[in-house]
Order: sequence, then C-alpha cells, then structure tokens
Amino acid sequence: MTMNCKPMFLALALSFLLSCNKHDAVKINQELYTIPGNTFFPEGIAFSSRAGAFFSGSTTNGDVVRVNVETGAASVFASGAQQARTDCRGMKVDLKDRLWICGGEENKVHVLDPKGALIQTWDLKALYNSGFINDCAADDQYIYFTDSRIQKVYRAAISGSQPGNVEEWLNFTNQQILYGTGFNANGIVLTPDGKYIIIVISNTGKLYRIDRSSKAIIEIIINTPVTAGDGLWITGETLYVSRNTTNKIFPVKLSDSYSKGTVGAEFGDNLLFNTTIARAGNYFLVVNSQLNKRPSATNPTPPAVQLPFTVSRVAIP
Repeated sequence: MTMNCKPMFLALALSFLLSCNKHDAVKINQELYTIPGNTFFPEGIAFSSRAGAFFSGSTTNGDVVRVNVETGAASVFASGAQQARTDCRGMKVDLKDRLWICGGEENKVHVLDPKGALIQTWDLKALYNSGFINDCAADDQYIYFTDSRIQKVYRAAISGSQPGNVEEWLNFTNQQILYGTGFNANGIVLTPDGKYIIIVISNTGKLYRIDRSSKAIIEIIINTPVTAGDGLWITGETLYVSRNTTNKIFPVKLSDSYSKGTVGAEFGDNLLFNTTIARAGNYFLVVNSQLNKRPSATNPTPPAVQLPFTVSRVAIP
C-alpha cells in the first residue's frame, strides 16, 4: 500500500513551527529579576514558557510569587498564610501547568492549579516520618521528591486529570548512599532517556544514579566532588550543578550511561548563595537565595542581606 506523506509532513512541520514560535516569543529580557519582600529569602524556582513567567517561593512565610520574564513584573501568586504553608523549597510546573512545591522543614508537598488555588497538601512527616522535603523533578508521568535528612525518595503520579497521592517510593541505606549531618540529598533530575534519577548529596559532593525500573543505586564517579550542590539541571549528557557556597554553577559532562562524569569550568557572575535553577531558552534563571544570611537558631546574627532579593539571568556556555 502506498501513502502520500506530504500532508502529514506539512502538518507536523507547521505544528513544530507554531510551538517554536510560541517558545521563541518569550523573551528573557532582564539580567536581574526583583523578588519583592525584605525577608523573602527565596529558594525554589520553576519556569513556565506557556505562562511566560517563573515562580519562586519564600522560605520564611510560604508565599509564592509569579514574575513575568519579559517585563519583570512580580505579583503574589499564592499566599502562604491562606494556604497554611510556611516554607517553600524546590518547585516544578508539570505538563498540566500545576505547580508543585516542596515544603522543606515543614515536610509538606503542595500542588497548586494554574491560577494559584491549592489543589491538595500532603503531610509527609505524618505519612512517612520524613525529615526535610527539599527538591523535585518531573516528567509526563511522575514527580519525585528528595529528603535531605531521611534516606527516602517520594513519588506522585501526575499524568491524570487529578494528581496522584504522594507515596514513599524508595528507601535506601548508608551502604547505598551515605547520610551525615547537615543537608544530604538535595537537587534531583530525570535523565533525558527517562531511565534514571540523578541526585546530589550536598555535604559530600557526591552524585548518585537511581534506576527508575529496578531502583538500583550507583555512585557516579566524578573527578572532583561538587560539595554544596543544590539545584540541578540536565541537558543531553551535561548535568549542571548550582553550588550555593561557591556562588557558581558547574557543568558535569556525563558518560557511560550517566555512570561517570567530569566537572568542568565554573560560570555565573555576582551570584548570592545560588540555590535552584531553571532553564529558559539559552539562559538559566538562578535564585540568589542568600540563605546563608537568614536568621536561624544556629545563625542568630547573620550579616545583612543585599536587598532586593533577585533571580539572575545566566547565559549557558
């Protein structure tokens, strides 16, 4: 049987061009985006090309702001007080434009609809005795969450019209991934082939690969540790590690099915304790959290913050 493929090809080409034009229409205009609030201390970030905006959340009051990447205009997207949220860490926008938020110290996961209304909250401390819900990564089927103090990874299904419940997906031991004092598992990404999860351990600077099917865990052998590793992003075989205390981003060239890596030259100027990152076109949007200057029980009189809080546009080498 013969088939005329030209109409199908033209339709696919037109669809591709329309999607590209829509994406290209979003201009990342600002070198610095202002986050309002003198005590906001942002940590997480999620970019939506469809909305032409990024979202960031406060670690002090749980507010989420929406920032237009063309104009820089910022507004409160969701109130922490109204949604019983006091802490925001890592966040992601899924394919249904829902915003997922890691609750950090309060050990909750929140999901908001595209207008900022709360869909559901899960208390992972009550459910699974979690320790610190830090970051998340998603594809079109699932979203995964790291715990910086308890050796677990959590997961929720996101393919349906309503989000699935957050489940305890993986438990591991010190023989698999060593946990110590401070922050352990932090940033998380899914590899482009969909086979693996990669996480960074902040206090040791080690990277680990988790097989999504078998749940087998291996350490990714790298030439130098990426200590203070915070947010992660992966493009092809290059993993980008935002290292907060260095005020820089480091590329890691991965090989052999993501089992080995070489840490490359740092980049990013004038960053301030950079935490999570999101890709927007040829740039990273990088959160200048200044969390090292946030008052706490262990840091009661920190240095003054540099106001306003900002998100930097960083060109990807």
